[in-house]
Amino acid sequence: MAPKKLRQLLLLNALIVIINIAVFSKAFFGLSLLAGSVLGMSVAWFTVVSTTFAFFKGNISLLKKPETHQLVSSKVNSLDDCVSVFEEAIKNGDVFDKDILKNLEQIRRFKKKQKTIRDILQQKFAINELTYQKFSNVLGDVENVIYMNMRSILNKIAAFDVEEYEDLQKRGFPSSEVSDEKMQIYSEYINFVKDATKTNEDILLKLDKMLLEISRYNSLDGGDISELPAIKEMDELIKNAKLYK
Repeated sequence: MAPKKLRQLLLLNALIVIINIAVFSKAFFGLSLLAGSVLGMSVAWFTVVSTTFAFFKGNISLLKKPETHQLVSSKVNSLDDCVSVFEEAIKNGDVFDKDILKNLEQIRRFKKKQKTIRDILQQKFAINELTYQKFSNVLGDVENVIYMNMRSILNKIAAFDVEEYEDLQKRGFPSSEVSDEKMQIYSEYINFVKDATKTNEDILLKLDKMLLEISRYNSLDGGDISELPAIKEMDELIKNAKLYK
């Protein structure tokens, strides 16, 4: 069940419980179904009937409500936005669940590495120093590529008809319903998500190398940072990663 739907169910049922506690608890109104004034009993019965109806109607409606996917580019403008949408997209047993969890872990790891690198840069160089700016620019490019890849992954997941795919999967992809072309389309979506996720993992590995080189780098004898092996590898990886749209 999607987290958003679970939150709606919890909110609905919590509200029903709170209303009944407020109406029947002696700490609040203390009404009774069989005792008290006519008005009080009427309100008590109305509360029971209406909250019972709300319980069954609301829960059934929410449980049966289809969890539609929509393209998400319009509401994803940062890695934090990606985290929110990934968390909404997780379902139990979904074909993309493992990839989503991996992407969430990658974002967490990137932010941790990013903070560590910036802390080291500020210790070794002045913010207005050219070397600091060059390293910082590379880090900004890395963040942008990871963000673009994450957004592309989200759009592919949103456009993929998970319900249809999993229904066909359960029935063994009957040849009468699934053509070779359709299977190729399914595979392209799935492979895109896995390839983009792998690219992000490669970028994180290069970040570890860059972190090591930054910790060793001395602006007095370090030379041009663009010639550092980790920077060269990162530049090449960034160029290739930008192919993911």
